[in-house]
Amino acid sequence: MFDTGLRALDRSRSRTNTLTMSNSNALLRPSGEVLPRPRRTELRLWALGVLVGLVTGFAVVVFRSLITYSEFVFFGAVEPGLVARLPELPWWRRLGAPILAGLLIAGVLRLGVQSGWGPSPRPYGFTDVIAARRLRGTLHSTTLALRDAFLSALASILSIGAGGSGGREGPAIHLGAAMAMLPGRLFGVDLVTRRILIGMGAAAALAAVLHAPLAAVLFTREVLLPRHRLTALGPVAVASVFGWITARGLLGPTPVLDIPAVGAAPLTFAAGALALAPVLTLLAWGAVYVWTQSSAVTLAVAERRGVPTWTLPAIGGVLLGMFCLGFPLVMGVGYTPVSAGLGGFYRIDLMLVLAFAKIASAAVTFGFRWGGGPIAPMIYIGAMFGSVAGALIGHAVGDASGGQVYFGLIGMAVALTVLLEAPLFAAVLVLELSSSPETAAAALACACLALYLVRRFAPPLPEPGEDRVPLRWR
Repeated sequence: MFDTGLRALDRSRSRTNTLTMSNSNALLRPSGEVLPRPRRTELRLWALGVLVGLVTGFAVVVFRSLITYSEFVFFGAVEPGLVARLPELPWWRRLGAPILAGLLIAGVLRLGVQSGWGPSPRPYGFTDVIAARRLRGTLHSTTLALRDAFLSALASILSIGAGGSGGREGPAIHLGAAMAMLPGRLFGVDLVTRRILIGMGAAAALAAVLHAPLAAVLFTREVLLPRHRLTALGPVAVASVFGWITARGLLGPTPVLDIPAVGAAPLTFAAGALALAPVLTLLAWGAVYVWTQSSAVTLAVAERRGVPTWTLPAIGGVLLGMFCLGFPLVMGVGYTPVSAGLGGFYRIDLMLVLAFAKIASAAVTFGFRWGGGPIAPMIYIGAMFGSVAGALIGHAVGDASGGQVYFGLIGMAVALTVLLEAPLFAAVLVLELSSSPETAAAALACACLALYLVRRFAPPLPEPGEDRVPLRWR
């Protein structure tokens, strides 16, 4: 019997060695999953990149247009935007619009419960795309079903249009990834190709919503497809470019975030940026910690009190209505105040107040299950904190306006790196928004320093459960 067992063990080892030799080009995952390396990129995949870019770009244009229309319905806001309209409205409308929107979002989440979202529904974002990139189980279980994506996008449209302090980027990325999965289901492509399709949809959506196609490709590489080679991302780049072209053609060349001209920065600014990076990193990490804890605490209190999770947006609408009364400049996406802060139109004390108020309003938005993502709030607080430091340093060297926009962009890059752990994306986004290679180079150095500080010294944030909004992916 012992000899029989040894012979069986030898046969098992032989089969294992044969399998290992036959899969010598396989990628081994820590989970034990074995995936073949992607085959040589086929022309069909590049053609799918064009198709995904066009369709996703059009979907993002519709998504942004519906948010604009929602702002008009709730507040009567037209150009130049929400924050310019809010101070002109009576108090009852500023308070009542978020309350009404909270009731509508609660209704959408109730539909989500009936659609299989579970007892703790929430609108989806880019972190759900990160969680779904392995595509285990059915397509519905990964939250990338089109029905779930459209229902989640509706909640985000109501949320952002009614003043919720969230960004358009996260919901747009989720919507783009869900739409990019449709060709994968129709053509029955393999697992590796499906993951590339997710990257295509995410890159096309981010390029369309930010008008930054290069940064969108790097976001996909660093956040969604970290184990893929850059040479395998050609179809992703094609989708990003065509998503950007579609959005630019339908919405016009107006930049999403109007950045003042940086100009030639003195060398003291670069040295000051590196010295300032640890402080900006600490502030950004504190914001992420507050947002993560707000979601966990709100959920725990609701469960303790027996409050259904899908009703939380109605309670959050009351709190956001109060923010709308006291701090109208932090409501909505907030890109107009960011441009004004970088341009030197706000005092230092006002920018500090706005930065902390944005952290608080975003905590209410995320904690009470309103839609929207954390990228735009991070850009907001990073720009405000950086502009405050830039104004102080600029006064010392005699270039206050230049220092404000320069360090505001550095703050944006550091804050995005703390959130996403994607320094290349943050630096290239600064380059595309500012057209300043000098500022982008300094932003890259500061972003890499911020990434090192977070990974080396920051205590780990709580691991997000399936019912909690994960704002940082570790």
